[in-house]
Amino acid sequence: MDILLRHATDYIHMPSARHEMEVHQGFHAIACIPRIIGLVDGTLIPIANPSALGQAFVCHKGFTAIDVQVVVDHRGMFADVVAKWPGSTHDSFVWANSVVGQDTERGVFGQSIFLGDSSYPLRTYLLSPVTNPTTQAEHNYNTAHIRTCSLVEHSVGRWKMRKSAGGLRMKPERCGAVAVVTAMLHNITVSGGAALPEEEEEGVHNPPQLRDALHAAGVQTRQQIILTVFG
Repeated sequence: MDILLRHATDYIHMPSARHEMEVHQGFHAIACIPRIIGLVDGTLIPIANPSALGQAFVCHKGFTAIDVQVVVDHRGMFADVVAKWPGSTHDSFVWANSVVGQDTERGVFGQSIFLGDSSYPLRTYLLSPVTNPTTQAEHNYNTAHIRTCSLVEHSVGRWKMRKSAGGLRMKPERCGAVAVVTAMLHNITVSGGAALPEEEEEGVHNPPQLRDALHAAGVQTRQQIILTVFG
């Protein structure tokens, strides 16, 4: 579904290079974290029980679902949506196998960074909260991270209210298509000012040594922001 989004609509797309500064400034105004280009999160969309497909669609909460990855911009609009993985899929796996995740790893977005929760791997381009903060600066960073990422949670909540309150009663592939189309409609309504109406692991392509090195580099990037902005 991520390919569909990139080629079939003007309503969902990552910001172009000339719009990056606007996005950076919009996010910085929330809680002063610099260079953010998007917030990434995963959400479960309940679906009809696809009995022929086995247990892959049963999520960790015990119901059948698809795992949808969203990237939200500073306006609360969807910049990227991936809606094709079973509910048991780990968020980090979806990220690693998405177009935006692979583009980010290749450096397509330059020095820009994404924010995500602790289910995502810490990288120089994808910053998560500090798990056990010990300094005031780390606490300040975590507070800013939570405050900024609340935007994606609110956006997903508004989108789900518009989409369906009781899940989707159709085949998984059609559920993915509905998720994409309703995300487009969400963006249209936001831009128009409308009122509200067993897990897989990340890094299957990377050896452990490389994952450790990438994580260490992410720690360094996050610590630099903590010290320079929140220290």
